[in-house]
Amino acid sequence: MTGIRCPYCKSAVALDRIGVHFQKFCSAIQSGAARDSSMKKYNQFYMQLQSHSRGEITTEELQAEADKLFREIPGRAPN
Repeated sequence: MTGIRCPYCKSAVALDRIGVHFQKFCSAIQSGAARDSSMKKYNQFYMQLQSHSRGEITTEELQAEADKLFREIPGRAPN
């Protein structure tokens, strides 16, 4: 199973665990509202995961999409 780095906490996460990581385990997401916002972004990211599973995009392209979509940690002021 391949994985990507979480755009928020930078930990390595298997692709089949990324949703639950955002929902429960990411240490960079502190509030419940931030987790809800992150899950909405994950739902948008899911289409990219499907493309990856069909072999249409590489893991590197998937990581770039994740970094683009999850630019800012929900509930935290941008740097």
